[in-house]
Amino acid sequence: MEIEVLSDVNLTKVINCIRPKKYNNQSYHFCVSGDALRFANKYKESIPQYLQAIMKDRKNLDAYVGIAQSYKALSIYDKAIIYFAKANEIEQKFEFYLELGMCNFALENYEAALKDFMSAIKISPENLDAQTWLALTHEELEEYNMAFLIYDKMIEDHPEYVNAYINKGTLEMSIDQYKEATNTFSQVIKINPDFYKAYFGIALCFDKLGKLRDAKRYYTKFLNLKPKAEVADFVKARVDKISALKRPRFSMSHLSLVN
Repeated sequence: MEIEVLSDVNLTKVINCIRPKKYNNQSYHFCVSGDALRFANKYKESIPQYLQAIMKDRKNLDAYVGIAQSYKALSIYDKAIIYFAKANEIEQKFEFYLELGMCNFALENYEAALKDFMSAIKISPENLDAQTWLALTHEELEEYNMAFLIYDKMIEDHPEYVNAYINKGTLEMSIDQYKEATNTFSQVIKINPDFYKAYFGIALCFDKLGKLRDAKRYYTKFLNLKPKAEVADFVKARVDKISALKRPRFSMSHLSLVN
């Protein structure tokens, strides 16, 4: 049985059925056409449709959001920021501040991103994505204490949220706190014994600390869980190298050195 693929025309009809008509007819139809193209991953082609929608109705919020999403998908973040900001002028929403923050982060405008994420958190204080982005932005600004405070608060409030541990452990590794990172990643394994990234993190930490036997053990556990990972070749090579290291040989004559 063949599955019919939705054409742009059919997709437009579907969107017409589910999108409420909040704008004038011409603006609405251009916006729907833009949506159909964007949902078909035709981001560049969708942009003129959204621009026409905006020209017909300067308050068409969906058109501003749609064109911003298309520019973001094309990695044209400066243009995405312009249109997310326009949408936010019409209606301030958590989603728009979060999008603005992510686009500014991508452009390495970290101070601007910090303000955007803080504004998002004011609207939705419990949102873990916004908190994570805020912590990552502090990391980029080398404000590590602030990042750790956020991760620790996330862990305290949401002890099951694995990403907070992973990000905290990764930050600890980046500033050479390998022992601390090992403890952080170990907490992840207690929550989810099959979380392969934690095993890889612990293995790297032990490797850096010179605890090669432990490193090999965790590299092996990682490979057992994720044998086709992108880093699998690196891990296998590291395991082989550790295994090939010659151990010192002891003879009976060495006993004479022991008091």
